[in-house]
Amino acid sequence: MDRAYSLNPPPMMFSAGQFGLYGRSLVLAGLITLLLLAVMTRLIATDYEEPTANPYPKVQSVVMPTVEPTVRKSEPPVRPDTPPPQPVTTRIDPSVEPVEVPTVVAPPYSDGPGFDPSIVSRAPVPIFKTAPQYPRVALRRGLEGYVVVEFTITANGSVRDARAIAGYDSAGQPTEIFNRSAVAAVERFKYQPQLEDGVAVERTGVRNRIRYRMAD
Repeated sequence: MDRAYSLNPPPMMFSAGQFGLYGRSLVLAGLITLLLLAVMTRLIATDYEEPTANPYPKVQSVVMPTVEPTVRKSEPPVRPDTPPPQPVTTRIDPSVEPVEVPTVVAPPYSDGPGFDPSIVSRAPVPIFKTAPQYPRVALRRGLEGYVVVEFTITANGSVRDARAIAGYDSAGQPTEIFNRSAVAAVERFKYQPQLEDGVAVERTGVRNRIRYRMAD
């Protein structure tokens, strides 16, 4: 047998427990709403100001030291109006008078049959003579003159025991200003030694005049 259903639903029934739960929820919601309102009211009442931005730190002024130039401009030297006179150049005549040595007349040299070398004799023959050095003191004074030097020609043709025995200037006055230069020049002379019967021997007492004259 079919059941018959009523078109009207039955009324909802709430128990006492459910009413208590709803009541507590409403009370809690009310408290939260009041708390929010209080917080919002407090925020609105507070007068907030924008914080003042910190200004930039003050930069002290930079003082540059005074820099002086390291290179100083110097004044050019004053050029003299008239240049000093140039020293006079003196030309020196280094000529040496040839020695006057007596020669012994002997038969001509020959290597043919019957030649005897023991008969060959001759005086010393000059090979090399050094020009003397003009003394500086004499140059400054403009002196001319000559020196007589005496020396020995050894058996090998060198000069030994050279010494100045007399020295004179161009005016004929005795002077020793040329002596050292003349002796130094004679000591470097070279000779063919004196021959006596084909044998080289020393020749002592040989004299030579060394003349000092300025070139014109």
